[in-house]
Amino acid sequence: MIYLDHNATSPLCDAALEAMMPWFGIPTNPFSAHRYGRAAAAAVDRARGQVAALAGWTRDGVYFTSGATEANNTVLSRGRWMVSAVEHPSVYVWADAFLGVDECGRVRLEELAAPGALDGFDGLSVMLANNETGVIAPIVEIAKIARGAGVLLHVDASQAPGRIPMRIAADFVTLSAHKFGGPQGMGALLVRAGLSPEPLLRGGPQERGRRAGTPNVAGIVGMGAAAAATFPAMSPARRDRLERALVAIGGRVAGAGADRLPNTTAVAFDGIEAADLVMALDLEGVAVSAGSACSSGAAEPSHVLRAMGFAGSAVRFSLDAGTSDADVDEAAAAVARVLARLP
Repeated sequence: MIYLDHNATSPLCDAALEAMMPWFGIPTNPFSAHRYGRAAAAAVDRARGQVAALAGWTRDGVYFTSGATEANNTVLSRGRWMVSAVEHPSVYVWADAFLGVDECGRVRLEELAAPGALDGFDGLSVMLANNETGVIAPIVEIAKIARGAGVLLHVDASQAPGRIPMRIAADFVTLSAHKFGGPQGMGALLVRAGLSPEPLLRGGPQERGRRAGTPNVAGIVGMGAAAAATFPAMSPARRDRLERALVAIGGRVAGAGADRLPNTTAVAFDGIEAADLVMALDLEGVAVSAGSACSSGAAEPSHVLRAMGFAGSAVRFSLDAGTSDADVDEAAAAVARVLARLP
C-alpha cells in the first residue's frame, strides 16, 4: 500500500517503538516509591521535557492525556466558547457560537475583530491547521484579538508537529501523539503559566492534580521519543507535485488559495462521490480518506466543506516526510485509472 492518510494517523516511528519496549511487562507506576516507580517517574519527566521542546513550551505546562479529544474536552467543557466553523468534532461540539470562514477556509478576522464580537464569551478556539484541508490559521493575529478582548485562546495544534514550526502564543494548546509518529491513545494539553483549568478526570493527584489516573508510562515515553525525533517542518514540493497531477485530470483543491500544511491536499472531482473514490483507490493499493461523512446512509459534505461553501465531497491525501515522488506519481496515476472506469 501507498499510505497517504497521515492526517488520520501516522505509523509508530522507530524511535518511539524502541523507547517504549523496555516499559512493557514491568511495573511502571510513577507514584510508587520503590525503584520501579522512581524510574517510571524519571521517564515521564524526560518525556515531558521532550514534548515541551517540540512545542516551544515550558516543561511545567505540559500535561499528558489520553489524546487530543480528552485535552480539548478538558478545556472546552467549561465556560462559553466561540469556535471556528471548521474545528475538529471534539471542539465543534462545545461551540456556543461559530466564527465563520471564507471560501478558502480562512477564519474571518474582520468578523472576529468587530466591536463586541467576543463579548460574553470565556474563550475562543481556533485550530492551527485544519485536518481536512490543511488550511493554516493566522494564530498570531487571532491571539492579539483574543488578548484585546480579554478572552482565553485554545489552539488545537494536532496536525502541526513535523509539518510546520510549533511556536504558538495561546493559553491552551492540544497535541496528539499519533499524528507525529507516537502511539495512539496519547496526547497532551499545554497550559500557559498561571492558568489552572478544572480537571476533566478527578480522583487522584496524577499530572499534578490536573488529570487523575495512573499514567500510561510506555505511551508517554513513546510520545516523548516521537517528539524528539520529529522534523521541524516539511517541504510542500511533493504535495504540489501531487496537486498538479490531480488538477490536470479535473480535480478541484479545497482551500487552494490559502496557506496550507505542506503535506495535505483535499481534492474533489465533479460527479464523483469521495467515498466511492476512496474505496476504489484502496483496491488500487492507495490509502486515503474522504472529506465527507455518512449520515443515515446518505453521503453529505463535511461541516468543514459546508462552512467553506465548497461544492461536492473531497478526498484527502496527506503525506509524510518519507513519501516519495514515486508514491505521489503512482497515487495520481491510480486516481486517473479509477476516474476512467467510474460511471
